[in-house]
Amino acid sequence: MNYILLTLRRLVMVRKTVTIKDDLFHSLEQNHIINQYQSFSELVSNALELLIEKQKKEQYKLAMIEASKDELYIQDMKSIENEFQYSDFENIK
Repeated sequence: MNYILLTLRRLVMVRKTVTIKDDLFHSLEQNHIINQYQSFSELVSNALELLIEKQKKEQYKLAMIEASKDELYIQDMKSIENEFQYSDFENIK
């Protein structure tokens, strides 16, 4: 007998009141963006998730720029590159 284990993530919602500019709302309506979501709450949640993802990518980009200026980091990356230079070709026949 096969069993399927389902893990359900508990979804907790926070109720907040959002006030937006009238012209922004009309722009959402005119561009039919509002129709792509089941509710305005879903639209706002999706937009916030995208904003958070964008912020994380920007922070990562800034961290990589900082790392590229760090001599110790550069030495570590060169060392790793040298140690694994042949591993890419191990499975080639």
